[in-house]
Amino acid sequence: MAEPIVLIIGKPNVGKSTLFNRIIREKKSIVLDFPGVTRDHVYGEARWGERAFTLVDTCGIFENPEGIIERQQKQVVLSSVKEASLVLFVIDGREGITSEDIHVVEFLRKAGVEIVFVANKIESYEKYERNILPELYEIGFGEPIPVSAEHNKNIDELIDTILERLEQQGIDTTLREENDDEIVKVAIIGKPNAGKSSLFNKITGLKKAIVSDIPGTTRDIVDEIVEFDGKKYKFIDTAGMRKKSTVEYGTVEMYSIVRTIKAIERADVVIIVVDSTEGITHQDQKVAGLAENKGKATIVAFNKWDLVKNQSIKKKEYEEYFEKEFYYIKYSPAIYTSAERGWGIEELIDSIDIVNKSRNRRIPTSALNAALERYLMVSPPPVKKGKRIKFYYATQVDVKPPVFTFYSNQPENIPKTYAQSLRNMIRKYIDPFVGTPLFIKFAERKK
Repeated sequence: MAEPIVLIIGKPNVGKSTLFNRIIREKKSIVLDFPGVTRDHVYGEARWGERAFTLVDTCGIFENPEGIIERQQKQVVLSSVKEASLVLFVIDGREGITSEDIHVVEFLRKAGVEIVFVANKIESYEKYERNILPELYEIGFGEPIPVSAEHNKNIDELIDTILERLEQQGIDTTLREENDDEIVKVAIIGKPNAGKSSLFNKITGLKKAIVSDIPGTTRDIVDEIVEFDGKKYKFIDTAGMRKKSTVEYGTVEMYSIVRTIKAIERADVVIIVVDSTEGITHQDQKVAGLAENKGKATIVAFNKWDLVKNQSIKKKEYEEYFEKEFYYIKYSPAIYTSAERGWGIEELIDSIDIVNKSRNRRIPTSALNAALERYLMVSPPPVKKGKRIKFYYATQVDVKPPVFTFYSNQPENIPKTYAQSLRNMIRKYIDPFVGTPLFIKFAERKK
């Protein structure tokens, strides 16, 4: 049974994301001091002793949304109320009730959902009690809980109230521990407008990420745990990564990029989404290089394949193109997908399993050294400082990703080209290790 879902709802810029981060004790939602920063639902687990609930940060509800993104945001929030056990309705306690707040109130009344009324930004309770509180009673949601998310005031009382209200509904709030090692974490990354969110929505079967044709729509990281054939996967939709030169310091995009890098770091598998109509860009290559350097298994998804003409001919061209432009991760599967039509989704899931198994694979020391002995006969190491480099034996020392240590008489003098040839030897003679980088280390022979 899943944990109960608690939704944070309110107009823009009332401090919903700050409150979300405070309750889950993690800086997961982007927080900046202007409206409309949060666009997607951001999920987090709030733990309180042996009890827990799933908290969801939502975008602000605009009274009169102007653009397509604001309209989509509003619709996603309104539809999400149906799956919530409880809603935290948050207002700015310093300015009181506005017409935008009333607009949200009217919707919540119609929805018939259980409400916890929260007045945020209460740094001075006396001023709030004298000037703001009387008019808040007129809302009809009872007395609000005054908090200051920024200054961590009264957050404990709010959490106690949330748990009490959930339990009054007969909802079990007992903490359910998941074995995180059993969940395959998959980050979906790429440049803006490559179709990451559409692919995320198609895989998870949910419309939690905002989708539009405007580049840079996704800002926050959106997580969703799904299950296929008894296996659990956590899919992470991320903001598109732009060139650093186009991102200003201190902007939402800068924070989104930092979040995306963190998503790569905590992932097991990274799906690099490439817009097939534009081809592989320099930014795609940088993203792939980042994933490889972090030791993550990688899959390349050529998305929007339904928009490519002469697909059978183009696929052959793309195979050569892939090996040339992504030569450093050419061990990775290339999948041709269409989020719009659902093409390649099953193949993508199968590839996640394949590359994740590769990343966790261990090779027996005997097999590794038998291959090394044969390889040294046909490709002997070079001579350095008048002495031939010798290898005595090798062993695999780690997984996630696989790491191999080769013991030598001159570990500091082994050329990078020969190190790469040893990686190739492992893939060719022992196991292809599909989708995962291999890390090679050199050390002096143990005495």
